[in-house]
Amino acid sequence: MIRCLDIHTHHPAPALCAVVAESIQGFEPFPGQYYSVGIHPWETVRNITPEEYRQLEKMAEKEYVVAIGECGIDKLKGGPLFRQMNLFKRHIDLSEELKKPLIIHDVKAHDVIVGLKRDLNPTQKWLVHGFRGKPSVAKMLTDAGIYLSFGEKFNPETLLSVPRNMILAETDESTLPIEEIIGNLSAVIGHDITDLIADNTSFFLFGSNINCGI
Repeated sequence: MIRCLDIHTHHPAPALCAVVAESIQGFEPFPGQYYSVGIHPWETVRNITPEEYRQLEKMAEKEYVVAIGECGIDKLKGGPLFRQMNLFKRHIDLSEELKKPLIIHDVKAHDVIVGLKRDLNPTQKWLVHGFRGKPSVAKMLTDAGIYLSFGEKFNPETLLSVPRNMILAETDESTLPIEEIIGNLSAVIGHDITDLIADNTSFFLFGSNINCGI
C-alpha cells in the first residue's frame, strides 16, 4: 500500500502517489498516478472558449483524475474579477457534478472564496493550496470547512494554529521532495506528521482514512 502524501504538484513521476496538476490540453498519464485538472485563473486574461470548457469536462471525467483544479481567484494576476468568478463557478459546478474535491488557487481572495463556500454550500471538500497566510486568515478558511495545504514556504505560527485534521502537504513547483517538506512541517509541530498527512490526504480525496493504493 502506497500512501498519498503530496496533494498538489506540477512534477509528475511514475509510481509516486501524488496528485499532479495538469492543464486541459491533454497528457499521457503515468499508470497509477493521480491527477487534478483545471483552468488556472491566470488564463482569464482572455475569454475561455466553450471548447476549453468541453475539454475540461471531458478530462475531469477520467478515473485517474481525482480532484478538480487548480482553479480559483487571484486578485493580483489574471483577468477581471467577474471573469475569474465565472470560471471558478464552472469548476465548482463540475466538482459537485462529478463528486470530486476542489483544489483552489487563492491570492488575496479569501473573503470571496469563503463567501462562495457559504452561499453555494457545496457537498465536496475544498482545499486552498500553498497556504502562506496569517493565522487569522487560516481561521477564516478552516472555520468555513476549507482545508489548507502547506509547501516549501509557510508561516510556522499559522501551521500551529490549524486543526490537525485539516492540514495537508504539497510540493507544487518546489524541487524539494515531499518527505523533506513534511519533515519541515513536523519540526514545527514537534513530532512526525507523515501518518497524519497520509490520513488527511486520503480522507480529502476519497472520504476515508484508509491510505490510498495504486
